[in-house]
Amino acid sequence: MDEYTVVFAADGSLSVVTQKSTGSGSWTSAGDGNFAFTIREDFNVDVTQISPNGHHAAYIQIDITARRDGDTFTGTGKAVVHGPDDAVIYGTDAETTASRVS
Repeated sequence: MDEYTVVFAADGSLSVVTQKSTGSGSWTSAGDGNFAFTIREDFNVDVTQISPNGHHAAYIQIDITARRDGDTFTGTGKAVVHGPDDAVIYGTDAETTASRVS
C-alpha cells in the first residue's frame, strides 16, 4: 500500500501526490457524507512503473465512491492502468481508507 496525500478543494477539484506519482481530478458530493472522485495519477518520469503483466505503465485512472465518517473516509471503485500510448494495460478493483490531516 502506498502512502498518499489528496487535497479536496471547495471548487470540486482535487490533487494527489505519492512517492511515485502526481495527479489531479475532481470530486462531487452525493450528500449525507457520501462523495465520488476521479483522479488521473501520472507516474513520475524518473519512475519505471512496470505493471503486473509486464507492460510499462504511464498513468492510472481511478474512480472511487466513498463515505466520510468524522475525519476518515473509505471508498471502493476501479483503477485502470494505461501505457504511454494511452492503451489500457489492465483494470482492477480499488479500495482506499484515508484520514484527514491538518
